[in-house]
Amino acid sequence: MSEKYIIGVDGSEQGRVALDWGLARATQTGASVELLYVADDSFLSESVAFLSEAQQASEQMLEAERAYALAAGFTGTITGTAVVGHPIAEVEEASKRADLVILGAHAGSKLSGSFFGTRAVKIAAVAHCPVAVVPFETQGDPTPGVVVGVDGSEASQKAIAFAAEQASMRGVPLIAVYAWMPPLTPGLEYLWSEELVESQRSAAEEAIAIGTAGLATRYPDLKIDRRIVQAPPVAALLQAAENADMIVVGSRGRGGISRLLLGSVSHGVLQALPRTTVVTRA
Repeated sequence: MSEKYIIGVDGSEQGRVALDWGLARATQTGASVELLYVADDSFLSESVAFLSEAQQASEQMLEAERAYALAAGFTGTITGTAVVGHPIAEVEEASKRADLVILGAHAGSKLSGSFFGTRAVKIAAVAHCPVAVVPFETQGDPTPGVVVGVDGSEASQKAIAFAAEQASMRGVPLIAVYAWMPPLTPGLEYLWSEELVESQRSAAEEAIAIGTAGLATRYPDLKIDRRIVQAPPVAALLQAAENADMIVVGSRGRGGISRLLLGSVSHGVLQALPRTTVVTRA
């Protein structure tokens, strides 16, 4: 069975960038596409007439985006859903029937009713499938490659599996990054001897070896660049992404309050968003 991608649309330039990215990916993988437009009911009257007009306007917007996709040359299966409701809740529900949710984002945007800004972060925290957030503008001139963070956790393993599959499918390098920092306790820095630092490096080497174990067998043609960096995790991933066009980060499970929050690393990368970033779920 082919995969299904849900692409959030809203008719904006930022949304069109994400739509183009999603259509290109669907063409490459053979996935079907569902366009999703959500009219935010937070600012609407609860009267039947207002809601009816909002639904009609949503369907017109959706049809315009579908026409754009077809005019762009997309020949795969494409459907659409237009709803009136809360964007985060509606996208979370839609993610239950998707293999990947794709959203546009623009740093600092406060457009109501859009998928931009902090809403993309919140959706990534509650979605039931991986979420790709596509920046409106890409910094620099990236070369093809997929960066993934490694830390030994279950969330990291899911991210590595996703990133490796993407890199192999596209025929681009996988850049696995393990970042570590010695605890900085004021006044106790002298306790960090060279032996202790070396033990941390050894632990990092073991963790990245375990994290990427089996990939060479599963993807024999995949080039894997393993990097151990002494730097904060977000900074390490962003630096590695200067020579790549995708970042994959893992987020913790959906139990309890963790479903409402992204980890600090995922959140930090999404806030910077120099490249298309995919957040996977543990």
